[in-house]
This record gives sequence, structure tokens and C-alpha cells, in this order.
Amino acid sequence: MVNTPYGGKLKVSLDLNNQEKHIDDMKDMISVEPFIDFFYDSLKIGDGSYSPLEGFMGEDEIDGVLKSRTLTDGLPWTMPIIFAVGKDVYDTVKTGDQISLLDATKVPYGIMNVETKFHLSKKEIAKSIYGTTDLKHPNVEDLFQKYGDYAISGKVKIYREASLPGGKFEKHPSEVREEFSKNGWKNVVAYQARNPPHVAHEYLQKVSLEMPGIDGLFIHLVVGRLKKGDYRADIILDSYETLIKNYHRMEKVMLGSFSITMRYAGPRAAIFLAIIRRNFGATHYIIGRDQAGVGNFYDPFAAQKIFDEIDVGIQPLKFKDTFYCKKCMGITSENVCPHPSEDRLVISQTKIRELLKTGQEIPKEILRPEIASILERGNVIGE
Repeated sequence: MVNTPYGGKLKVSLDLNNQEKHIDDMKDMISVEPFIDFFYDSLKIGDGSYSPLEGFMGEDEIDGVLKSRTLTDGLPWTMPIIFAVGKDVYDTVKTGDQISLLDATKVPYGIMNVETKFHLSKKEIAKSIYGTTDLKHPNVEDLFQKYGDYAISGKVKIYREASLPGGKFEKHPSEVREEFSKNGWKNVVAYQARNPPHVAHEYLQKVSLEMPGIDGLFIHLVVGRLKKGDYRADIILDSYETLIKNYHRMEKVMLGSFSITMRYAGPRAAIFLAIIRRNFGATHYIIGRDQAGVGNFYDPFAAQKIFDEIDVGIQPLKFKDTFYCKKCMGITSENVCPHPSEDRLVISQTKIRELLKTGQEIPKEILRPEIASILERGNVIGE
């Protein structure tokens, strides 16, 4: 058996078979077009990715997440799932209303049953979740400059599939769990990524697959809204397809996309992302250096340490710094490599971006040539 969903059951609120009827029913409702972050979240609530959540959080639920890192029933949860709105929507919508949710083309895709509405405590959210109110932090900038000052809460139902950046790789938890079962996978290790893979990423994936009892690897790429300067979704997906085709045993690896807005919240985001992967059926979760970090806002290993405090029913696989050692002539880590720093070639996305920007060749010790050729096409960085 693959892992059980978080909270015991996938909470799915999709009804994709009666689209025309539902859209007709929505024509007299107040219509709201969510900001893209909440658009993505509404879809993931609907398909069970955020189980046990069934809707956007109210003020009390958010307060519990900020202060105790739990839901109201005591289940650990580290990220608030909010639906922020401006004053116009706040003044128009009433508690008890059903509102129609519109995508970017103004076409309805679902509904929300409004349970509460309230003023959003932005400073408290920024300090508790991201550890800062510094606008240099991309999520904090969004919170203060792009989110409305109010929020509404309530359960959502989704009636129409949306076009997402992941394309054919975007699958619901129930679909992925079914594929795991068809493959005969019981113990599945999940790998979180939002960048094209370098050789140290590949090393972590293969070492994890070597663990006794592991049946398969689920590479799950966040490709929704990333921060300025991150790679485009198609580049990330092309790179991983190429890696799997050329350097993995394809029958042991599944590639999936996850279109959400990335939370660069360090340890809190790591727990949140692990819960999501449990909902997809993973039993183990790889955590490397500075997962879900940005800049110097978090301790590089805070995302590993938090799993010593919070148990979300998935086995964390914690890895120290990995690098290319000239004397070992391969990828290794400080756990086993005895050689000094001058023999080590540090591998990082920052270094790769610098080489790309200056037009320098990327060494094969850092990046597989097939991946380098994708990144060297030009126009690979998103806005």
C-alpha cells in the first residue's frame, strides 16, 4: 500500500461531468476572479492535494497555523491557505453567499461557499510564516503589495479543469496513487524541485532509490508561479524529461508537475510540501540543503530540523551538502568525503546562472551535457 492521505482520506470536491449545468447555475452568482495564487490553491483544494482542507481558511484557522502550527483539530499544518480580496469584494460578498470563481479568461470554473470574511493580519502572517517583513522576500512582497487587505473563507467545489503550466504532467493525487499501485510501488520516495536538475540533484535521487525497500521515485516539480529569475516551466520540465530518459531507469521514476505559487518559507514550506507528497501517496521525502529557501532568510538546514519537531506521517530523508570532489572524481558529501574544500567543486543554481549569463561553458562535473544544451538555448528564465 502507498501512504495514506494526510488526515486519513483525500478530500476531493471535483465534479467535472456536469460542467454545463453548473456553469448555468452560476450565472446569477456574484463572480470573483481570484489572484493567481488563490486560483492555483482553489484547484489543489478541489482535487485533494491539500487534504484534509476542503476550503480556504477562516481567521481562527489561520491563527492556529501561525501560533501553534496546527489546524483546529490539532493536526499539524504549517502554511495558511488564504483567499485575499480587495475592499470592493469584501463589501459586496456576504456570509452565506455562493460566489462563482472565474479563471483569467473570465470563465467560471468553480464556486465558493462564503463562511466568514475578515481583515487580513498581514504583518503577523509575514513574521510567523516567513520570519520577516522585508519586501526583498518574494512572498512577503506579494503579501503586502499584491494581496488584498481582506479575506474570505469557505469550502470550494471545482467544476472545470483548468489549463496549467504543467500541461500533461499535471495530475490529481488520485491519478498518481493509481499509477503507483499499477506499478506495484508501495514505498515511494518523493523529490521536490523547482529548478532544472544538476548532478547533485541526480545523486540525491539515485541514493534514495538505492535504499532497501524503495520501489520508485516520484519527481514532483513546482512549476506554477515562481519568483522573478527562476526558470520557465517548460525548461524545468524539458530538463527533467531529458534527465530521466538518459540517466534514470525509466520504470523506476515518475515525473509530475504541481502548479501552485511557490512558498519560499523554508522549514514551514518543507512540511507543507511533504504533506502534499503524502497526499499523492509518497512514503518518503527527500530534503536537501535549504529546501524552499530564498536568499539568506533561513538556516540552510532548518527545513530538515523541523521534521524532528513535527511528524506528518512521511519519512524524511535528510542529506548534507553534496559536491563534486576532484580527488574522489565524483559527486559525494561531507559525510563520506575526507578531502579539503580546495578539492571540492560547489554545485549551485547561482553558479549555473552566472555561467549562462556570461556565456561560459558549464562543466560536465556540474551539469549533464544534455541538460546544459537545454539551458543554453536562451530565454530560459521566467519573468
